[in-house]
Amino acid sequence: MLTRRINFRLYPTQQQSTKLVEWKRLHCYLYNAALADRRDMYQRWGISVDYFGQQNCLPAFKEEWPEFTELGSHALQATLKRVDFAFERFFKG
Repeated sequence: MLTRRINFRLYPTQQQSTKLVEWKRLHCYLYNAALADRRDMYQRWGISVDYFGQQNCLPAFKEEWPEFTELGSHALQATLKRVDFAFERFFKG
């Protein structure tokens, strides 16, 4: 089976570029917050947090941090899925 790959070069305006950098910063913050949440919950109480537990906390998280409402739920869930995948791969060896 032949797989083709096509690359597209984007040329965003300065305003779009600024917005993309802001969104990247927010995703980085969410990733680190989810990572810290998993680590702290296990160290303090011995509770293992999974993807669905963190996903269910997203509405409360967006109420506390209103700047994340602009990103959309699917993008935030994808970031949490990356955290979950990293944990699975780490403990799998």
